[in-house]
Amino acid sequence: METTKRNYTPLIGSLYTNFIFQGMAAIILSQNLNALMESWQATVQQVTLVISGIGLGRVLILYFAGYFSDKFGRKKTVQLGIISYLIFFIGILISQNYLQGLFFAVFAGFSNAFLDTSTYPTLMEAYPNEKDNSSLSVLNKAFISLGQFILPLLTRFMLNHGIYYGLVFIGCALGLFLNLLYISRLGFPERVEVQAEPLQIVNENETSAKSKQPLFKVEGFALLVFSFTCVSTFNIFILWVPTFAESLNLMNHSNSLVLVSAYSIGSFASVFLTSLIVKRGVAPTLLLVWCTLISLFLLIGMTLFPSVPMFLVGSIGIGVFAAGGIWQLGLAVLLELFSKGKGRITSYYSIATSISVMIIPYITGLLEKINVSMIFGLNIVLTAIGVMAAVIIRYRYKKIISDWQEVTEEIVELKELLDQ
Repeated sequence: METTKRNYTPLIGSLYTNFIFQGMAAIILSQNLNALMESWQATVQQVTLVISGIGLGRVLILYFAGYFSDKFGRKKTVQLGIISYLIFFIGILISQNYLQGLFFAVFAGFSNAFLDTSTYPTLMEAYPNEKDNSSLSVLNKAFISLGQFILPLLTRFMLNHGIYYGLVFIGCALGLFLNLLYISRLGFPERVEVQAEPLQIVNENETSAKSKQPLFKVEGFALLVFSFTCVSTFNIFILWVPTFAESLNLMNHSNSLVLVSAYSIGSFASVFLTSLIVKRGVAPTLLLVWCTLISLFLLIGMTLFPSVPMFLVGSIGIGVFAAGGIWQLGLAVLLELFSKGKGRITSYYSIATSISVMIIPYITGLLEKINVSMIFGLNIVLTAIGVMAAVIIRYRYKKIISDWQEVTEEIVELKELLDQ
């Protein structure tokens, strides 16, 4: 195992680098909302429509991305993802109006899909141990958080000093291009497909085994709901918390952007804590429940008791509990329960995310015309649904694992009898 880790360290580092820019891409439009409105002569709703284009791109390409990843390899899929991000960053910069911006935003969705359906399966194939791949999947979020920490600080600095906002887009494109050259020289692990489900080993016990198989329409669906609500929680937050703070006269525009950096600090720190907890053997499903529940309480607290300290605590807290890697943990649980065709299964999970990224910015943009507080009300409702989904996942997972252990014991006893 140690040799494998050393062999794949450069590859994992390069894959993680992509996620720094993915983190930036997720918020770069909202962070430059005013600049883009001025450049495109567009309204808030039109720019949020462009942001929704990222989700549209994910929805359009995700199933194909999962198929492409399983069929043609993780490396080619990663390369396609990087190229798509290059088109996004440069395309937004050269767009003359919001419709052109919408067209190029779709490529960010393409990139997100290609990277998700290749990177997570690659981690599982490079490090087959369950605790290793779960913790490594969570560490992806650390690099997303790093990008989301750096970008608001850069944006605030450039805003205060009158520097052209497009330099950030150019820098992202340059960094991605260099990483594309580097990753093209690296080797990827061989793809490993599970040929049979764990409970289909003994034909004599087939009926009993089938009854103990995970059901996609139950725990699978609950995990898809969790994927949607989890991403909605922190995406709504990072998109609108600066505007919410401004609307309550708590902060001015440039200072309110720092709330996203505070969120990213919490997210970054939490990723390592979450990874350590998973390494120590704490059930990922238990973390899903508690983190989602605490996120709900924080959102309620910010809405009912708004103040600068509350917003700072809430921003860090949402970073810790909503965006500290629980989306990745949910994916790890899904791939554990449904291990055949990892790229395809990842695409299902990511489609739920994509629907959120596609519709939530547009819906919240419409709510902004009425009252910004309604946006946080929507976030509270969605997070509460996420809590219920997490509870179902926890209950079903415990039951399935218990059933698998029972069947394994029956198989061992049967083999012992046959040996006698």
